[in-house]
Amino acid sequence: LDSNDISTSLFARIKQKIELNKSQPKGAKDAKGPRIAVKEEGKVRLDRDKVKTRLEEVRKTSKAEEAERKRQEEEIKTMKERKKKLEEELKKLKENIETKEREHNEWVNKTKGKGGEIEWLEKQFASLEVKVKRLDELNNKAIKSLTVEEVKETMRLEGVRAEAIEKLGANKVDGETLMDIEEQDLIDDLKMELIGRKQVLFVAERRREGRMNEELKGAEGWNVDQVEKWMTENGMGEEGVKMKEEGVDGSVLVQLEAKDLKELGVESLKRRKEIAAKIDGLRQGRKAKNGKGEEDPKGTNANPPPQQQQEKSSNGNSNQFREREMDVALDAMNSRKGGSAHAFLVWIYKEYPPKKDNAALPDGFGPFSSLIDTKSALKKAILHYHPDHADAFGICWKHFCGEVLKCLNNYYHSFK
Repeated sequence: LDSNDISTSLFARIKQKIELNKSQPKGAKDAKGPRIAVKEEGKVRLDRDKVKTRLEEVRKTSKAEEAERKRQEEEIKTMKERKKKLEEELKKLKENIETKEREHNEWVNKTKGKGGEIEWLEKQFASLEVKVKRLDELNNKAIKSLTVEEVKETMRLEGVRAEAIEKLGANKVDGETLMDIEEQDLIDDLKMELIGRKQVLFVAERRREGRMNEELKGAEGWNVDQVEKWMTENGMGEEGVKMKEEGVDGSVLVQLEAKDLKELGVESLKRRKEIAAKIDGLRQGRKAKNGKGEEDPKGTNANPPPQQQQEKSSNGNSNQFREREMDVALDAMNSRKGGSAHAFLVWIYKEYPPKKDNAALPDGFGPFSSLIDTKSALKKAILHYHPDHADAFGICWKHFCGEVLKCLNNYYHSFK
């Protein structure tokens, strides 16, 4: 029984005794009655006190249990919150791991791709090396001595269209024929289309002038995109698109005249003349300029080649270097400063060799020399052209060597 049931039972017994006493006749004497009643009343009181004490104990225990239950609930709540945070952190860690794995896989794939690209580029470079070596061999031969097959090979290596090369072969065009060939011959006899014949004429002209080993400069070296850009910037955007579709590069552009533009789809005579005038202005920009900055009408430098000037002004003493020769040499050197270190070394040793005994480029130094060989050649050239070794050859040569030394030092620092 719980405390309430016990209390109710005791009080019911007490109430029963009271009712029993009330039911007895007044004055009735029972020797044992009063004492029994007092005794039972005391017993009831004692039981009630015990029950009350027990009730208080139960209540205290109940409060303690309630407090413990609340504490456990709070602890469970805290643990659930921490579990939630740990789950979120675990989720973030998994996402980070997935991201890192993805980045790693992308890097691996990209690296593999680059490896393949590098291998492809190395093969292309090796192929180009073979082509350039063969082209150098052909260029070193006199143009008149070229056979039909060698002419075809030269044209192919220079990027001339295959249809034009086939027509050259079919008509047995050798070096001697190529030397005197004109555009009208390509039109009448070979029935060659515009782009092909312009390419053939460009190669033939450079071959006759001995410029095959020179780097294309200015508009001559433009690709089809650069040609289109120039035409768009000069108000010829529509024609520029047509020329790009036809494959007109810089070497073809500088040869175009008004009559050629009709073959490229420019129907209006007025428009052809306008375009031809702008191309002519571009072509005039290729001509060399004299000392006053005016255009040389012949398109060549008014001064003779440096070696000829040295021969004319040597005055019986080939070791002396005159002031006028120095000015010409400095102008020629300044025009080549933007080129490669290899080209500059070949040019300076050929045109203005050092006057120091046994001073020359290393054996085997050529267009395919490695970067290490080129750097070594630059170090030797710095010694060969050092002004400290030039006192015996005049003040002009010493000054020229000082300027050469500046160029060599710039190239050497670039290599470092």
